[in-house]
Amino acid sequence: MLIFLTVLILCAIGAEWYSMQDPLAQVTYDCFPSKAVVEPGEIFEIMTTVQNKRRFPIPFIKMEEILPANLEFGQSLPAQRQEKGSLVLPSTLYLMPRQKLQRHQPAAIRERGRYFFRGATLYGGDFLGLRETSKFYHLSKELVVLPAAMDCPLLLKNLGGFLGDISVNRFILEDPVLTLGYRDYTGYEPQKAISWSQSARSGKLMVKKYDHTLELSVTVILNVETAASQIGQDPQQIEHCFSMARAVCEALEDRGIQYGFLTNATAAGAMGCWTLLEEGLGSRHFYTILEGLGRATYEKTQSFEQLLQRAGKRAQQGQAHIIITPTHQAEFQPMMDRLRDLTGSQISVLAGDAYEARQDTEPAEMAPREPSAGERADA
Repeated sequence: MLIFLTVLILCAIGAEWYSMQDPLAQVTYDCFPSKAVVEPGEIFEIMTTVQNKRRFPIPFIKMEEILPANLEFGQSLPAQRQEKGSLVLPSTLYLMPRQKLQRHQPAAIRERGRYFFRGATLYGGDFLGLRETSKFYHLSKELVVLPAAMDCPLLLKNLGGFLGDISVNRFILEDPVLTLGYRDYTGYEPQKAISWSQSARSGKLMVKKYDHTLELSVTVILNVETAASQIGQDPQQIEHCFSMARAVCEALEDRGIQYGFLTNATAAGAMGCWTLLEEGLGSRHFYTILEGLGRATYEKTQSFEQLLQRAGKRAQQGQAHIIITPTHQAEFQPMMDRLRDLTGSQISVLAGDAYEARQDTEPAEMAPREPSAGERADA
């Protein structure tokens, strides 16, 4: 009996000595979302992996994972707590030698934005529970939640009417690239339409005859700068603009209308030059814009005035514009009129505060825009 107790004590001393040699030294931890980009409220899985690379078991590990604060779980987890803007999820586990433990936890996030899984702190104890060591595992795994499309009857009605108008106008506008032939000069055509080579051959002034525009083209302009009279940025108004931008892009995709994208919003992360996307169509083009909207912050890269100047430099004949802005800013109306004069096409201004106030009311017509100087002259 004495020999047995002696052996037992020696084994306990050996186990205690071994367990005190930093039990977390050969423990690895990883955590990441099962999807990199999700829709608001879409369920994804939090993939957690803890592995013991030692040849001996680890009897006790307490794990505190640092997760995004807005996470919602499918089941109640009473031990979770909010701490320093993050959600701390504690749990305990036991690892056998060379064991890899994997856990898949369903979760969802409803708010648009860019979220990070920052890692975890693991606490390990010795064999007799006399000493505790800790180790922080730093991670920076990213999850992007896209904005939801604004479900506003007024917005959809006005947007549908605008897109219908520009679809009709493509049979009115002429495309200067598609030349069908030549006809006599009547005196009403601009001088740049005269073909001097044909005029020399025929001995009279001749102008080019163009075909109608075959492809519709729209530039979506997203502004995040609020009115000068407003102190600071209004996050709610800007969030409405992001949702409106998605609704506009979805409508253009549904109608097969090619569109470009121009913005002064800052996209966090490795998005490259997201402030400008050339004209395109299809899922890749659409989701590039959507991911940028999900990553977008409330910081601007330039003023609204500079954004409109950029749009004016890129304006082409027959190109329509949809301007999305937090509030209607009358001081920029002359610049919008000039943009219309440069393109000869229509401009639709969608103000986030107006649609926010009216989305639960009876749909109303879009406020009439003051005619530009060119329009008044034509009249």
